[in-house]
Amino acid sequence: MGIYILKRLILAIPTLLVASVLIFSLVHLAPGGPIRVMLGDYQDPVLIERLRHQLGLDLPLYQQYLRWVGNLLRGDLGFSITVHRGAPVAQLIAQRISVTLELATFSMVIALLIAIPAGIISALRQNRLSDHIARLVALAGVSIPNFFLGILLILIFGVYLRQPWGAGGFVPISRGLGKNLAHLVLPAIALGTAYAAIIMRMMRSAMLDVMGQDYVRTARAMGIAEGNIVRRDIVKNALIPVVTVIGNSIGYLLGGSIVTETVFRMPGVGNLVINGIFRRDFPVIQAVVLFIVVLRIVINLVVDLTYGVLDPRIRYGAAE
Repeated sequence: MGIYILKRLILAIPTLLVASVLIFSLVHLAPGGPIRVMLGDYQDPVLIERLRHQLGLDLPLYQQYLRWVGNLLRGDLGFSITVHRGAPVAQLIAQRISVTLELATFSMVIALLIAIPAGIISALRQNRLSDHIARLVALAGVSIPNFFLGILLILIFGVYLRQPWGAGGFVPISRGLGKNLAHLVLPAIALGTAYAAIIMRMMRSAMLDVMGQDYVRTARAMGIAEGNIVRRDIVKNALIPVVTVIGNSIGYLLGGSIVTETVFRMPGVGNLVINGIFRRDFPVIQAVVLFIVVLRIVINLVVDLTYGVLDPRIRYGAAE
């Protein structure tokens, strides 16, 4: 296990290197720049060149990249140029990451509470009315964009029902758990619905596949109670491919929170990167996107390790 983890961490190095090159290149090739945002209508050429020199933006791109990577290796993510001028980017991320992680966690809890029971019921009652309803709801969940669902929820609860928590915003836990959850429930539903549909469909498919295996038929022929077969054999083995979907969904939740946080006016990392894009704050955009990439790598490693818990036959590094 230790050797497997070490190899995965070593393989993550070239992944991060390629990701850093792509992130840096795409950000700097986009039209516009932070200097024009800083100066607004006062576009003095002399002042523009002076600011470009102070920020190092007049250097060739490869030198800017090497300087950025060198700072990253020292733990320096840089300083915000336009969003919060002079503020360390690491500090901005640290201040906002709890909001994004709380939203992603709550969204995943909602998705799992809906998807796992619905997938199990749908598989056990294949081609019956409950199965058709579950698949129809899953199709709708996949088809409706989360930002549209978020706007619809705000329209219903914030405008028509005039609920104080229905118009968006965020209340930290320190001001009350009830208020915190009330402001999280709508964005969590908007963000988690699509992933609930995806996980539900995978759970149903995996269970139907396991239910057709010989050991399940043998267990039934031996007279083992159906409930025990479902819990110990069918559901446990069906969760192995579902874990992969759940792991990928956690990564997508972090990316999907960018739009959801903007719709619901939540002060998370997603809202930070959107502000960075609008204001062309290169250090903020680069640091946040690279941070999300690192989280995805860690999540994928955790998912791979979870396989060994669900299926003891898996032995890490056995074939290497």
